[in-house]
This record gives sequence, structure tokens and C-alpha cells, in this order.
Amino acid sequence: MRLIILNGPPGVGKSAIAARLHLDMPGSALIDIDELRRSIPGYREQRKESSLLSYQKAKEAIEAHLRDGQSVIVDKAVSHADTLDSFVDAGQRLDAEVYEILLIADKGVVQERADARGYRPGSLLNRERVGELWEQLDALKKERAEAVVIDTSNINLDQVYEKVRSVIA
Repeated sequence: MRLIILNGPPGVGKSAIAARLHLDMPGSALIDIDELRRSIPGYREQRKESSLLSYQKAKEAIEAHLRDGQSVIVDKAVSHADTLDSFVDAGQRLDAEVYEILLIADKGVVQERADARGYRPGSLLNRERVGELWEQLDALKKERAEAVVIDTSNINLDQVYEKVRSVIA
């Protein structure tokens, strides 16, 4: 059993890599924390509360899937060390191999990729928020000595995927 936490700002390839890993790992569970958050009524109006609740739901889902013997892939920009610690602790407590992977890119690259992808009307994600998340995650990488950091600035998704696969091999 593995717990693979793919972390990083928007535009670094987390969702694409998570989906590909999920396909290549039969029987694994893919937890997209943004999807969990969107399932919470009033999540836009209650930003802080819905964020905390989505992380709690993610932790519960991680634990449930690991108890069932499934590997788990988590896809999200998590900028709080205590949240990451709770995920890692759950994995270790349930005897999973835990991999914390931080995908990162230069701030300008992240902004360009997010701009190119566009922003949905009413979304919590906008250009300013992308910059804030980048700042938070750039600072977090200094705190997370156990995390494997992969810079995606100058490599394509296939190369990112191969680097992730080599970490979890």
C-alpha cells in the first residue's frame, strides 16, 4: 500500500500526473481535494470553513481506503504543514509507504500556465490566488525536508511522470 501526496501550486501538473498514476495503479483511490471541497454547500461563501472541512474529509477518505488495503493518490495544493503532517501520520499509522512529492515551477511559469488554462467564473482560483499559493508552497518546500521536490519548469508532463514514477518505484 502506498500513500502518494502530489502537492504544488496550480499549473505544475498535479492533476494530470495523479490521473495517470491512478490509471497505472489498478485498485488505487484518487482523492481530489478540490472535488471534495466543491461538494460542500456554500463552499465559496465559507472559504476557510470549507477548506478545513475538505482536508478533514480527505484525511477520512485516506484512512478508509488504506484500511481497505488500497493505495491512495492525493491531488491538491496543500500549503499548511499541519494538514500534510496529518495525511503522512495517517499513512504511517496504517503501514502505507508514504511519498510526499512537491511539484513546483518558477513563479512566472506557474502564472503563465494558469493564465493559459483560464479561470472559471465564480471559481476560488484567480491570478492573484495562484500567486499566493505559489508563495506559500515555495516557503513550504523549505520546511518539508522529507518531501521530494520536482521542478516542472522546463520539462513536459511525460518527463514529470517518469520522475514521479522513479520516486515511488
